[in-house]
Amino acid sequence: MNNKKEKVALVLSGGGSRGAYEAGAWQALTELGIDIDIVTGTSVGSINGAMVCQGDLELTIDLWKETETHMIFDVPEGSQTIDYAKEIVLNKGAGTTGLMELLSKYIDEEKVRNSPVDYGLVVVELANLKPHFLFKEDIKKGQLIDYILASSSVFPAVHACQIDGKEYIDGGYYDVLPVEMALNKGADKIFAVKLNAIGVLRHEPLKNARDLTIIESKWNLGNTLIFDVNNSRRIMRLGYLDTMKALGILDGEYYAFAKNSFSKTDTKMADACAHIFDMEPTILYTKEQFLKKLSFSISSFGKDFDEAMSNFKNLGSKMLNAAEIIKDIKSIANARVLCFMIAQNLKEKGADSIFLNRGIIRLIPEPILAARFLNKYGLI
Repeated sequence: MNNKKEKVALVLSGGGSRGAYEAGAWQALTELGIDIDIVTGTSVGSINGAMVCQGDLELTIDLWKETETHMIFDVPEGSQTIDYAKEIVLNKGAGTTGLMELLSKYIDEEKVRNSPVDYGLVVVELANLKPHFLFKEDIKKGQLIDYILASSSVFPAVHACQIDGKEYIDGGYYDVLPVEMALNKGADKIFAVKLNAIGVLRHEPLKNARDLTIIESKWNLGNTLIFDVNNSRRIMRLGYLDTMKALGILDGEYYAFAKNSFSKTDTKMADACAHIFDMEPTILYTKEQFLKKLSFSISSFGKDFDEAMSNFKNLGSKMLNAAEIIKDIKSIANARVLCFMIAQNLKEKGADSIFLNRGIIRLIPEPILAARFLNKYGLI
């Protein structure tokens, strides 16, 4: 009988300000009682990874709730993308003294080193673009924060980081999601948080991982170089909900629904409906709550409904084939108008509706799913 303990790894990708999403993912894993044995990270993932190694969830949440752009890079308070462009042109990148101060405040090297959790990060040598995969035991004492800073140095947007006479830059130049590091450390089960930021994604390790759960958002998580506390709170919540969905605790794709609030098919339709009607993705919806909020959202788009009914009457006065329908559909830019139109057509035509044509379903699956949901739950 094999009583060997399964090694669980958390792999955190690079992505700058999107790192708040990773904090939300870790919060969900913690609440589910999932213990992490190995954590590897690139760039902001190396920062969050050190916090995981320390076991400081609340401190990590505090970090993301207070971090603004000017606290990270040496640019004026309230900086926008144009400020970075000026820094890159005038000073060959923004300085990172602010980030060094923040890392020194939040990361305790001794805690990381004494933690039972294996911790590793990726840096790239600027001179030859050689990658270095370093676990904490590979880093000289007193230099851990230096290497975390180096892993987070998004050259040329920020300056390269010098350590022992060599310049290092962001690990994302070689491996933005260091799954291979976790595998080499003996990981049996991997949770990888993917921020979909610029960087080299190495696909082979993803294929080699036997038990891999990728956690990623279907939403835009924001500009990677702009740190804003309001966005951080939002995407931290998304990271939490997406992790719960990835592990089957909640249902939904774009949106989060309490488990079994709807059937599998109805969940897909509800998700499409919520997306089209711009509902809030950071809420965990029960069936009753969702139907109530969706009904309110629909009522706020009265003009769209009126336009849809006008288009529907014109549609009904023609004998159209699928090709003509597709041509008309392409002229309707507003997804809500299209959804209302389809719902009305389905309501009147039933199984004879042109919108049950497979070709049209493939062309506009989301509006058709949403329309079916509106009809099924009597919302139109």
